[in-house]
Amino acid sequence: MTLNVTKKLIKDHLVFGEMIPGNEIGLKIDQTLTQDATGTMVMLELEAMGIERAQTEASAQYVDHNLIQVDSKNPDDHLFLQSAAHRFGLYYSKPGNGVSHPVHM
Repeated sequence: MTLNVTKKLIKDHLVFGEMIPGNEIGLKIDQTLTQDATGTMVMLELEAMGIERAQTEASAQYVDHNLIQVDSKNPDDHLFLQSAAHRFGLYYSKPGNGVSHPVHM
């Protein structure tokens, strides 16, 4: 049976389970991308789960969404994201480096 690109990726990253539609499977994740609009919650969740370090080949935290600084909330988030990225072993992309999706590619 010929596999399409999606099925090839799943097969190559399958950790547990079988490639049968409807069945639960576990996959190895190569890379992750978080950005500042959602990254703060992700970092808090990693901390709550007791994660020490990212177990991916590459993970990056981008700051490219919440850039308007009318008060101290966005800059405070950016400092938190920078320190969390360092703590969990993620690359940190500061404001002005570009939009996360094309930069990450």
